[in-house]
Amino acid sequence: MRVLLVRLDGIGDAAVCVPLIVALREAGHEVGVALTTRNAGLFAPHAILAEHVLERIPWPAHGSTPASTTRARAEIAAQRYDVALIASEEPEAYELAAPVPERVGFTTGWARPLKTLWVRARTTRTVSRSQRAGGEAAHEVEVLYRLGAGLVRDPAPPADRERTRAVLLDGPPASAGAPPRIVVQLGFKWIASGVAAETLRALTARLAPHARLIAAPADADAIRALTGIVPETFADVRAWVGALGGADRVVTIDTGAAHVAGMLGPRVVDVFPDAQFDAQVRRWRPWAAPYRAFRASEVGGGPESPFIEAVLHGF
Repeated sequence: MRVLLVRLDGIGDAAVCVPLIVALREAGHEVGVALTTRNAGLFAPHAILAEHVLERIPWPAHGSTPASTTRARAEIAAQRYDVALIASEEPEAYELAAPVPERVGFTTGWARPLKTLWVRARTTRTVSRSQRAGGEAAHEVEVLYRLGAGLVRDPAPPADRERTRAVLLDGPPASAGAPPRIVVQLGFKWIASGVAAETLRALTARLAPHARLIAAPADADAIRALTGIVPETFADVRAWVGALGGADRVVTIDTGAAHVAGMLGPRVVDVFPDAQFDAQVRRWRPWAAPYRAFRASEVGGGPESPFIEAVLHGF
């Protein structure tokens, strides 16, 4: 069958769909993806049938540009998909999937009754999930895997790094540099998650001689102003994925880099906000890679910091 996966969210949201894509492909299906300019290019071209990209209208507006929406709808119609798995909540995700004969989407039951009725009117099958943090003892990968019920062979999502990394990498990963090959993903989510600015400055200064410090192009100037470090940036998502895949360790706040690295296989030092720490780790920890989770309040840049010890010497 031809299966369309609709994921109109961020890179991390798309990355946690990797085990579902693995299982669909192993069951003999061809998988196309509907993405946005926020996560397009994440999946290796050989792993997907087609990529349909919507160009997001800049925040605070919602939705995508009419031209990109029209183009994506035409592309989707031309592929003649049999099933659409709708992993996003946006109304336009359901609109994109509307021409596909079978459509599967999430509902939250009586927690949001009007939304549940709205989704049921636009799908042929629904899957239950909770939106409350800690509402269920399941990883986000396991929740998304429910969309594939009846289409996949294995009852549980694959957690084999060799299988998951094949969906993201075009070939063997390039080396990230001389040992210990540490990659640190910088960004302002560190501050938003509770790491003090002075701690982030101390952390980057301590790790700069030992690690590859990277950032999204949109964050690079602000990170330089905050830390005095000029982070490395990448021309496209594919180059960024290759850098993470070639690392021995990836250090990041809980964000897209953690979820991508969690499918690629390097050890991940993952920082979460203190609030609802256990529930967030249970739901968003790196899926297929070894990891160690730290609270934001546990992050330190000093020489005796357990966080620095975990980064430099493993865990």
